[in-house]
Amino acid sequence: MSRFAMAALAILIGLPLPLCAQPNDPGQTIARWRAVNATCRDPAAPALEAVGACEQRDRYSKLLTLMKHCYGPFPGSNEPAWTPCDPARMAQAMALARTTARFQRRNGVLVLPASLNVNTEAFFVVDSGASKVQLPQEVVDELRRKGTLSQDDFLRENTFVVADGRKVAQKVIRLRSIGIGDRSMENILATVGAPHSQALLGQSLLQRLNWWKIDNIRNALELEFATPP
Repeated sequence: MSRFAMAALAILIGLPLPLCAQPNDPGQTIARWRAVNATCRDPAAPALEAVGACEQRDRYSKLLTLMKHCYGPFPGSNEPAWTPCDPARMAQAMALARTTARFQRRNGVLVLPASLNVNTEAFFVVDSGASKVQLPQEVVDELRRKGTLSQDDFLRENTFVVADGRKVAQKVIRLRSIGIGDRSMENILATVGAPHSQALLGQSLLQRLNWWKIDNIRNALELEFATPP
């Protein structure tokens, strides 16, 4: 099993992932970021490897931000790269990493619209207590009908303990993308809920962000993605 698949397996069963590079070593962290970013964005990569690589990439992105590095074109080059940056460029890079999505009210509940695998829309409740994104069965069926969810995206079945103490068995799948506002995240683990259950935006997406917050004045969710677009 590759290190990416091992990392994804740790995510699947809820174990924390160690960071392999130290905060005072930007060169090594950039090299590792490039390696995992290539696997994360490879459409032919196996589902577990892609998920593990994307999770590691976003962790390295956070480390590089702490090291005061920015991603993008730098003077004298059109190729984007991680380079040391001044406070003004850092603020600009962070602004580009942010998006805002408005909530909608459905049956008295605030729900957030998001696109799944590009061409399917679902409405989520943000649930920081959920370990993973959850999709109702009918949304998963729609993804399969549209051809954007294949058998290779079904990973395994896990047993979860819900709030009332019951144990529930759910299938775990790989979503190739979730789009929120004008940004998207690749290769996210999700569980398959019962028919007509509530879609939940859980920690398999939220923990990969730099931060997120709910704006109760504008009924909106603000997010800052760890990895640049």
